[in-house]
Amino acid sequence: MIKILLLGAAGLLSLSSCSQKKEPEIARGKAEPLAVEAVAEFSGDKAFAHVKALTDFGPRPPESDAYRQSLAYLEAELGKLGWKTQRQSFKSVTPIGPINFTNLLARYSPDSEPDWNSSVDFIIGSHLDTKRYLDIVFVGANDSGSSTGVLVELARVLSGHGKAAKSVELVFFDGEEAILENIGGRDGLYGSKYYAGQLNNRTSKPKLGMVLDIVGDINIPLLVGGDSHPNLKAHTHAAAKILGISDWVQAYEDSITDDHVPLMSRANLPVLHLIGAFMDADYWHKAGDTLDKISPKALENTGKLTLQILHQITKP
Repeated sequence: MIKILLLGAAGLLSLSSCSQKKEPEIARGKAEPLAVEAVAEFSGDKAFAHVKALTDFGPRPPESDAYRQSLAYLEAELGKLGWKTQRQSFKSVTPIGPINFTNLLARYSPDSEPDWNSSVDFIIGSHLDTKRYLDIVFVGANDSGSSTGVLVELARVLSGHGKAAKSVELVFFDGEEAILENIGGRDGLYGSKYYAGQLNNRTSKPKLGMVLDIVGDINIPLLVGGDSHPNLKAHTHAAAKILGISDWVQAYEDSITDDHVPLMSRANLPVLHLIGAFMDADYWHKAGDTLDKISPKALENTGKLTLQILHQITKP
C-alpha cells in the first residue's frame, strides 16, 4: 500500500481504502455492436501525426492562441471524418481569477446535427490543455497530446463503422491541469466538472465513460486506475490479454485523480481510467515532455485496447 501522496496536475494519488462509495450499475440496453475488425484498423502512425500537429502549435494552456489553434485543428480533422463538433464554453473562478474554458464535444453524424440534449451510450474523453508555466516551454506531447491524438484516430476508425460510431461521444476537456502546482478541491478538472454537471441536464445519460491520459510512452506502463468500475477493469485485462499487451497494461490498486472523477462523483457514471505511469517518467510536467517521448506503438496499443473493450462490451 502506498504511504505517500503524489500531488500534481496529472493526478492526486490517494489510498483506495479511503473511498467506500458503492459502484454505480452499468446501464443495460443493447448498444450497436462494434465489429472486431475495427481493432486492427487503428494506426499508431496516424495518431502520432495528430500528436505532432498539436505539439507544433506550442504550449496550449486555457485561453492561449495554441489552445484556440488546437480546437480549430480538431474541428477540421473530425469534420473530414463525418463528426459534428460542439464547443462547450464556460467561465470558472481559478486561483488567478476568472478564466474562459472550452471543452470540445464530437459525435459521428455526417448527415445531420446531433441532438446534443440527449446522450449516446459511451463517452471517451481526454484533456486537451497543457499545464500553465511561465518559466518553461511545456508542449505536453504525452500530457496530453498523446491521448488527444488517440481520440482523433479512434474517430477515423469508428467512422468506418457508422452505426457503432453513433454510440460514442468524444470529449476533449479543457482545464484538467491545475493553475497552481497541484490539483485540489477548487483547482483543476475544470472542464470535466462542468461537462459532468451538464450531463445531468440532458434528457438521457450515457452508460459509461472512459478517460485516457499520458498514453504515448512505451517505456512506462499503462495503468488501470483503481477506482475504475470492476466490470470495466475485467474487460480491460481480458482485452489486453487478447492483444498480447498484458505486460504493458497493469492493474493499479489506488486511484489517481483525473477527468474521470467528476464523471463518477457528479454524473454517477461507471468509468474506466487508463493513464500512463507518469510517476515513472522523469520528464513529467517538465520541459522534456516532447515528441521524442512518444511512440506510435504505445499510441496503437492504447487505441486498439480501447476498441477491443468497446467490441467486448457491445458484442451480442
